[in-house]
Order: sequence, then C-alpha cells, then structure tokens
Amino acid sequence: MNGRLAWFFVCLLSAPQPSGTTREPLPTGDVVRFLEKCVQHYEQLGIQGYSVILHKQERIGGKLQPSEDIECFYREKPYSVFMHWLHGQRKAESSLYVEGENGGKMLAKPAGLAGVFVKVVERDVDGEDARQSGRYTMKEFGLKAAIQKTYRDWKAAKEKGTLHVEYLGVRKVREVGDRPCYVLRRTCSEPEEDNITDITIYIDKETWLQMGTVLKDPNGKLIGEYMFRDLRINPEFKPNQFTRSALTS
Repeated sequence: MNGRLAWFFVCLLSAPQPSGTTREPLPTGDVVRFLEKCVQHYEQLGIQGYSVILHKQERIGGKLQPSEDIECFYREKPYSVFMHWLHGQRKAESSLYVEGENGGKMLAKPAGLAGVFVKVVERDVDGEDARQSGRYTMKEFGLKAAIQKTYRDWKAAKEKGTLHVEYLGVRKVREVGDRPCYVLRRTCSEPEEDNITDITIYIDKETWLQMGTVLKDPNGKLIGEYMFRDLRINPEFKPNQFTRSALTS
C-alpha cells in the first residue's frame, strides 16, 4: 500500500460514519482492482438472465424528469431486454429489444391515448425517440453493462492520474432493498459526459453486482439515479417473454 492510500484509509477510519455504515474495508485495497474482480465475478455467477425492478430518475435536455419504476427482464443470449413501466411512464408502457430480431428495431407499446389506437410501434433503438426517453438505450441496459462501464471509466482515469475515489464503507441501502453495499464515491476534477463530476456507486456485498449509481453535476444537481432491487437471477421466463406478444398481453 502506498503512502497516499494509507493516508486515505487513516482518514476514513477516523471520520464519522453515516448511520448504518460499517468501516469494513474493501476486499482489495485497490479500487480499480476491486472493480475488475466485480466484472470477473459477474461471469462466475453464470448469469443467463434475470428479472429486476429498476428505479431511475434522469435529467434529459437540461430538465429533471419524474422518477420511474420499471419491471425489467434480461436475457444474455440472444441479448434481450423487456421493460414494463410500473410508475412514471412517459412515451411507452412497455418496450422490447432483441438483438438480431424485429429488423434490429425496438418495439414499444405507446403510453396513454396513443396506445389505444396503436398497439405496437417500431423505433430505432439508437434513434431520437430512444434518446429522449433515457440517457441509455436498451442496447446499453443491464448490470453487466453498468459494472463494465464503471471499471472501464475508472481504470482510464487511474491511468491518466485523475482518479479520485472515497470509500464510504458498507451501508444498507434502502433503494436497493436494504441490501448491504460497498459504497464508493468518485469526484472528477474535469466534468465528464453530461457535465458529471460526482459519481457514487453501490456494489452489493454478497453478489458484487453494481446495484446502484448516482450521478451529479458540479452544483450537486442530479443527472441520473439508477437503483436495482428485487433481483432474481436465472428465473424461468414466460415462453413469450421476449416476443411482440409480451407487449400487449
């Protein structure tokens, strides 16, 4: 352990801890190495698919959108995502993307009055409608994509000498179902995409999956919050779970 890292842990242990937080150290002393192990652990879990509830709130086009709760179903091969909005739907009630099917398009059941007249619409998965609906497209969804992006970005920052991370201990996080999580907060000296300078991630202590991410700008304004709960790994999906009929059933 180098002097700077040792100093950091001394400060961490002497600082007051938030309620419900323990001072338990990371499984590895190096943050980037820990994230690398999280990526590897995802593969070791043998995840072929899962269901999960996603709570998210995002700032799009400079405007903070209402919070959303989405029931999500994910399949590894072929890459498939089905989403059904439980709360906060705007453009769609349900949406589906299956790699290599439906002409490469995303399918959606429109929300509100539009859904009465048109049952299913096709949209470009990377198109303008998709970008207005969320900061990430359905091709970028998932727990695997989340930890891979964090590892990739933080590793690049470390190689440039600009990685600044504070380990906040293990905390039970209500938004992810009161699961104990390793909490890490990164601050950026220069803003990244969407003017992000403050990134907090929540890694489930048992599964090492990234179950939460909170992104803020230099003024502390929320850019995006993504919290996963009620995770079920390798469930038995309905036969039509990733078909067009699932949008209207």
